[in-house]
Amino acid sequence: MRILAAFDKCKDSLSAREICSLAKHVIFTRSCLDQVQTIPLTDGGEGFAELLTLAKGGTFHPVSVKDSLGRDKEVKIGLILIENLNDDLLKFMNLNIQGKMAVIEMASVVGLCNLTEGERNPWLTCTYGVGQLLKEVSSLGCGSILLGIGGSSTNDMGVGALSALGVEFSDQKGNLISFPSPKSWPDVDQVSIGNLMPLPPIRIACDVSNSLLGKNGATSQFGPQKGLPFDQIDKMEEEVIKMSETLSFSFHKTLDSRKHNGAGAAGGIGYGLNLAYDAEFVPGFTLTEKWFGLENAIKCADLILTGEGRFDCTSLYGKGPYEIIRVASKFKKKVILLAGSVEEKAVEQCKSEFSNLEIVSFGNENLPLQENFDRVTEFFSKKLLEQLSLN
Repeated sequence: MRILAAFDKCKDSLSAREICSLAKHVIFTRSCLDQVQTIPLTDGGEGFAELLTLAKGGTFHPVSVKDSLGRDKEVKIGLILIENLNDDLLKFMNLNIQGKMAVIEMASVVGLCNLTEGERNPWLTCTYGVGQLLKEVSSLGCGSILLGIGGSSTNDMGVGALSALGVEFSDQKGNLISFPSPKSWPDVDQVSIGNLMPLPPIRIACDVSNSLLGKNGATSQFGPQKGLPFDQIDKMEEEVIKMSETLSFSFHKTLDSRKHNGAGAAGGIGYGLNLAYDAEFVPGFTLTEKWFGLENAIKCADLILTGEGRFDCTSLYGKGPYEIIRVASKFKKKVILLAGSVEEKAVEQCKSEFSNLEIVSFGNENLPLQENFDRVTEFFSKKLLEQLSLN
């Protein structure tokens, strides 16, 4: 049997690469006759740069930057030769370039996973370190930048990144605000873009379609999961509105881009970068699909295994495992989705749309969350073996 294992990460426990490797190991303990192909999925968050860079034979460049709270952090920039990317992929990204492409991810610098529960506070977090990464890229002679923006802890519209790239935010006395997190925005009196560093074209991998403002915007939708108390949503929204107006005026741009799909992703960093640079969004799953030849792998498989940490209604809006199911249905392929936990409403909706599909939870709801994390390898392996015995 030809089996494709294409999993996204199980947050706080297994990376996409680790869970794909585990699935392959479990399959081979059952039968060494099966042919197994693994393709780790990424939504632009943790592991994005490593997965995409290694898949195209790239290398890594280490760099020291500031994390979302201003602490020193060592991260890596992926470097890929453009000649290793096919024409279809370059056309999809609207790029006509030569030389090297830099692959970077927000999560490695300002990821929510890098902060403890007590440290999560979008008033204090800032994308300054992302700007440092982009600044480093400019010194490496790259013809383009591919930026993954999943899993961020920030809600600053990329103001911090712009600051690291040369935009100056000053108070009424002319003092430079060196780490412009949202808490400092009421003090901003002047914005100068005269020293903004030039960058090559930026392509932002993103599957989130939210606009910047409103009930479906960055602050309302994603602020609470980044540590913003519900009773402070309106206050932060006001600051985001004011700063977005300030930025648009400074860059001589209209406010229309606040309504664009994806402008609210990752705390609005795409909005800020789009004001300053040739920055365009590319659908994250479609990028992954073309990067790894995913559709052909699905077409050639007899059975597809996929999954993530939690499968819920948010999974139905373009997340990797759901897109795997959608593509597999075109070829009438059997899919087994394994998740640490599942939301019944999402399962029902998914099964009403697609046939030849099994969705199962491998977590133990009677045990504490941390114990589920600690025993994820055991629980996943057991559930996968059960499902394989039925198919």
